[in-house]
Amino acid sequence: MLTEADLAAYVQRVRYQWIDVDKVFGAQCWDQWSHYATNFLGVPSWPTYTNAGGIQPHSGFACNVWHNFERSGLGQWFEKIPAGQALRPGDVVIWELGSAWYPLSHIATLLEVLANGMLRCLTQNPGAVQIADLIPRGVLGALRPKALTVGAFHTSKTPALAASQKLAAFHRARRLRKGRNTMFIVLEKNARQDGSPAYATFTEGVEGSWTEMDTSDMQGMAANALATQYGQPMSCTLPFWKRMKLKHCTPDERAALKKAGW
Repeated sequence: MLTEADLAAYVQRVRYQWIDVDKVFGAQCWDQWSHYATNFLGVPSWPTYTNAGGIQPHSGFACNVWHNFERSGLGQWFEKIPAGQALRPGDVVIWELGSAWYPLSHIATLLEVLANGMLRCLTQNPGAVQIADLIPRGVLGALRPKALTVGAFHTSKTPALAASQKLAAFHRARRLRKGRNTMFIVLEKNARQDGSPAYATFTEGVEGSWTEMDTSDMQGMAANALATQYGQPMSCTLPFWKRMKLKHCTPDERAALKKAGW
């Protein structure tokens, strides 16, 4: 059986690395999970893939690891822990597609549940593998490794990336921005008729740069690329949303909005 000392050693070994297991879409959150499962826990590679148990309901997204747990055969190595049950170090936590803070879904390795409810995790994207405190809202549940026995496990957040990795993270985050500050925001509550959130990107001070999207379709944009470029969206109020939309939409869109009473 693996112990907390083994887990601590694994964390230190992969911290600050860019892990890209499948060589698709760059270093995503899924890659960190797959590396943890295969290199630390000894799980074969294929069951860790998002579509190992089928493409439904969210083909290619990290949350499919949870949805297809039974069909992929991961039950041989993990126990499925539903949301709301106590978590422990080494659990693999999974967030649902469309959740407010992780609209593209997310998966990370839990290191500690903090007193304030935040989940201190080993996680990747945005940025290299790091230790960060993640918001539990939107968690589907966790996969508990059968081969890992841990007690208390305490570790500090990643204070800073190495200089070369910080530069790489900067360039990843600035890609397509062309030197301007591009914002990625979310209007969380009742933005759409079905109650789902709405997302938008805009480049500060650039008329016509407003691009609005829904959780379901993302207007055909590469959803994974959005998170890689800009990180998780900033939650905003309706007045802020309206103000930014009026400022950054096209002149024709602005005229139509004002005619509609904005």
